[in-house]
Amino acid sequence: MTQKTMNTPLRLVIDDSARDPSAKIWYALPGGYVDLPLDALDAEPGSEYEAQLDHVMALIADCAPEPERERYAGALRDVRYMVRQMQREGIIGCSLGMHRADDGSSAVSVVTVALRDIEWAPPKLTVVRAVSLRECTENVALLTLPGGRPGAVSDTMVTMPALASMPAQELYQCNLYIAAPSGVQLAVLTLSTTAVGSRKHYRDLMEAIAYTVSFTDPMPGIERAARGNDDGSGDGIADRITADFG
Repeated sequence: MTQKTMNTPLRLVIDDSARDPSAKIWYALPGGYVDLPLDALDAEPGSEYEAQLDHVMALIADCAPEPERERYAGALRDVRYMVRQMQREGIIGCSLGMHRADDGSSAVSVVTVALRDIEWAPPKLTVVRAVSLRECTENVALLTLPGGRPGAVSDTMVTMPALASMPAQELYQCNLYIAAPSGVQLAVLTLSTTAVGSRKHYRDLMEAIAYTVSFTDPMPGIERAARGNDDGSGDGIADRITADFG
């Protein structure tokens, strides 16, 4: 990150999802990330989302060149299958990000958020257990989050096998583990990217995101901080997010 980026005042953008009364977990992502609508991509039969997907399929049939129609339709089916698998793994959020790396190239990453029900255990023991179950336990660090809550972070390099249309490539993954204060839920945030040259930036990014994760609505404290009458509950969230690379 350049000195210019570090000196640029950060803006806290509050997404509408932060005020979702059905939300189970809150977290903040830096600029450059776009949420993928998992519910819409794996629509329930008879739902409005299913009707919208049917409309998209009809547009493909009408607009795509004849030789490409089946390929486009197949890609959409693959996306729906992947979303279904993600939801079976407890993933409730997925965001696609693009940032500028140090060498000027575009660095693409995916952040997923899973919320898992677990048997009760002290939160610190939960995060230590979770991070130790990784195949590779290198680069592990324990975090002390706002309110003294425990968290853990680890990262690793994975070699993805070659596919029919793509050669083998390296993938960087960084994982956050944060236990709910109740002791019966575990949040797992995972960042994956092929931009392995930017892995230090991504590690710093994920550690910054960890400080924004909350299992209770943080909006009242954030809004008080934005008005200038902060009582400390906002916990400097705006200052903890890494906004960009480069």
